[in-house]
Amino acid sequence: MEMTGERFMPRMKGFIELEHLNRYYFVLNQLDLKDKIVVDLASGEGYGSNILSQYAKSVTGIDLSTEAVDHARNTYIRNNLDFQQGDATSIPLPDNFADVFVSFETIEHHDKHEEMMFEIKRVLKPDGILIMSSPDKYYYSDVPEFNNQFHVKELYYEEFKKLLNAFFKTSYFFSQSVFSGSIITADFEILPNKIPVVTDMNNKTTKFTPVYNIAICTDIELYKPIYLHSFFGETRNILTSEDINKAQQIIKSSLEFRLGRKILNKFSFLRNIFK
Repeated sequence: MEMTGERFMPRMKGFIELEHLNRYYFVLNQLDLKDKIVVDLASGEGYGSNILSQYAKSVTGIDLSTEAVDHARNTYIRNNLDFQQGDATSIPLPDNFADVFVSFETIEHHDKHEEMMFEIKRVLKPDGILIMSSPDKYYYSDVPEFNNQFHVKELYYEEFKKLLNAFFKTSYFFSQSVFSGSIITADFEILPNKIPVVTDMNNKTTKFTPVYNIAICTDIELYKPIYLHSFFGETRNILTSEDINKAQQIIKSSLEFRLGRKILNKFSFLRNIFK
């Protein structure tokens, strides 16, 4: 599949990989999928549905793109994994089908939000659980003055919260951002760490800014999430600014670097003469 920037592809590395993988492993951290039927809406290339299928009873990935569905079917082949073409407002699955419904970075790509929520509720079993994410319009777009051409209607946190609370009796909200990995942290008004802080080596403390909002929603009134904070990253191989400085010093002190600098300086000298 061609990389258009509209969807994540596994060969894309860096922050975008951490963001996307963190969400799917967040599902695995919060829920035991062993006997669960899972729906992954806007499954895209299929990598996330494939991850979930290694732990769930079955997974059905739904995507609007026929190309994406064909690619996923040919790339990820498991007995308990299926991919179907479908729209977020017209999901090709029966009523009360899924135990778990996953929808990451979907709702901002259209403006039929209530229609999508009605479809999710229809497909979910009465005791089913939804895990959904969407970029925070304030931190994702407003603050950096960024415009994602593929987004139709982004939501501010309060809008995201109001929409989901209108459809589910119980909702827990989390915030996601990327450091040297990616962290998802609980956003509970009753807890003192509603807004975590981040402190650097100069003792500068700033509020944790959620680039993405994530919610766990269900009609099970006694449901509680397992973990309040979920970190995904190569924690044993984190690259710090000190590591970068040391690497730069080693390179600059090498014979190859010093010879290269001398050669370049001579060329610069000659170029200035001819000018």
